[in-house]
Amino acid sequence: MTTLFSLLRQLLIFILVFLPHFVFAGDLSRQTTEPLGITAKILGGIESKSGDWPWMVALLISSQPDTYLAQYCSGVLIDGSWVLTAAHCVDGRSPGEIEVAVGIFDLTSFTGPRIDVQSIHMHPGYSTTTLTNDIALIELKQSSSQPPITLYSGISREDIPADLLNRTLTALGWGWANGPSGFYYPEKLRQVDLPVVDKSICDNIYHIPLESSQICAGYYDGKDVCNGDSGGPLVTIIDGDWVHVGLVSYGKQCDIYNGWYGVYTRTSSFVDFIRDFVPNAHFTAKNIALPWLLLLTKP
Repeated sequence: MTTLFSLLRQLLIFILVFLPHFVFAGDLSRQTTEPLGITAKILGGIESKSGDWPWMVALLISSQPDTYLAQYCSGVLIDGSWVLTAAHCVDGRSPGEIEVAVGIFDLTSFTGPRIDVQSIHMHPGYSTTTLTNDIALIELKQSSSQPPITLYSGISREDIPADLLNRTLTALGWGWANGPSGFYYPEKLRQVDLPVVDKSICDNIYHIPLESSQICAGYYDGKDVCNGDSGGPLVTIIDGDWVHVGLVSYGKQCDIYNGWYGVYTRTSSFVDFIRDFVPNAHFTAKNIALPWLLLLTKP
């Protein structure tokens, strides 16, 4: 019975993945070769400020010299030579096909280096049928001087609940934005605030029970991320600092649904995977009171 249920579940997921109204949140270039009806945008968001997100990363198609046209996914710097992104952003791509721009804000005026990729490490459990474990690490050939972002381990000094339910998160990306004249590809980084909602909402929308390693976030209408924003971060303030709590995975086709609840990969579910490759990555942690400090506080 268990085997039959598993096969039926995978068949349902396979059908949903190939429906035209169900799309990854990006891995298409900005060139005009996109399939008809596929859109990419941070919907209902605002333009970020230069310098606010120094660890923000744009993934670029190495064969395209124009950085604006080359950007197709996003990520974050988590150590000098390591970038965290979505597995579907690198699936089927070799290191030589990708370059990385770290600390980038304006795609048209970026003067920093486009760093070559040394290696790609997709999560071994990533599946294009179950859509789970959508996370990957990119090793850079050249270390970046930009500061890395702290990652949420599931614990914190503030005792933030690990599920993040009802907490407002900020998503970042260069996907399509909505303006007075319609949708357009922005030159500058944009952001949108999205609340974490109960997983049952996404379960009902996608008919795929979310795993504990996934986050359902967003609104019924008007605000969302879509193609072009994949791999980009979900961040929130924890312990007084901006912390990476998730990354953009997949959602509904935004030009049809005008924004809807989306599915994101949960950072805290992949602490061991990240540490295996990046032992120096910085995670949130609880304060540990040393015994001699406790003695000093006794009356």
